[in-house]
Amino acid sequence: MEVVPHVLLPMLFISSEDLLMGYSVFFSLPIVALLRIGKMFRSFKEDNRIKVSLEPGGYLYPSLNLDPIFTLLKDKNILVIGRNAPLFEKYGIPVLWISKVEKENTISPTDLVKLHYWAINSVTEDSVLILDGIEYLILENGFESVFKFLVHLKDHILMKKAIFIVVVDERALERRHIFLLEREFERISPAY
Repeated sequence: MEVVPHVLLPMLFISSEDLLMGYSVFFSLPIVALLRIGKMFRSFKEDNRIKVSLEPGGYLYPSLNLDPIFTLLKDKNILVIGRNAPLFEKYGIPVLWISKVEKENTISPTDLVKLHYWAINSVTEDSVLILDGIEYLILENGFESVFKFLVHLKDHILMKKAIFIVVVDERALERRHIFLLEREFERISPAY
């Protein structure tokens, strides 16, 4: 007669139904664990929609639909440096126009020092600076110069506890340039 180890003795008294139930529970655990892990990763996924309010910081806004921005910032002091003045005129917001044409309220796209000086002297605590037209600035100055300008300007604006929004048409930029911008600026989108 064969000797059964004492560890296996309790298994001799398990019914086939209990055994099947045990197998189904055992083999379903990995599926449940995978579902929970998937849910956890979905919760980590960044929500890019505009929040109810924006905290002081630098933001990248990849749309020319500015209605959500102005709805969100209706109680803020908004300053605009832009290439597309008509986008802002319908909101009654004055624009420092980026242009090579010398006229009142214009600034040359190649004069980044003057643009930087104007911005840091105009921004106050709790105000918002919107920069539209970085594609044109990049065309006139190169990406590296404009990127350094944006990062330096963002740092000054953060020290004043203000908001800096860079409006960009991503179709006009190389993917690596977008990546660098996303490293410095939090992406927000027009979707609510």
